[in-house]
Amino acid sequence: MIEERIVRVGRDQAMSELKPMLNGYRRSWNRVYIGVTANPPQRWTKHMRNGWSKMVLLYEAFRPDIAIDLERDLIDYARRCRFQIPPENINPGGEGIGTNQQTHFVYVLVGQ
Repeated sequence: MIEERIVRVGRDQAMSELKPMLNGYRRSWNRVYIGVTANPPQRWTKHMRNGWSKMVLLYEAFRPDIAIDLERDLIDYARRCRFQIPPENINPGGEGIGTNQQTHFVYVLVGQ
């Protein structure tokens, strides 16, 4: 299941909107993963095989560098704020994104 909760603000205001959203998901779910993709349906198909409950699209970036920066910032924030449930991200973010597409979505996966 893909849910859209896309924040429609500029890059500079994005983190102040995204942090509270991420905190809410971390309080309500047992598993959290932060990612970025140009193709949410295709990416969700891969993730749902690993037991995730849903993918929530948080931000639509019109340049890959913005998506990469936001993904890295959210992963870093999630690790530093020491919630009981740390993100399941192994890497700092931005590793799997291509630059061919213009639009990329920052997302969070949640699961029980």
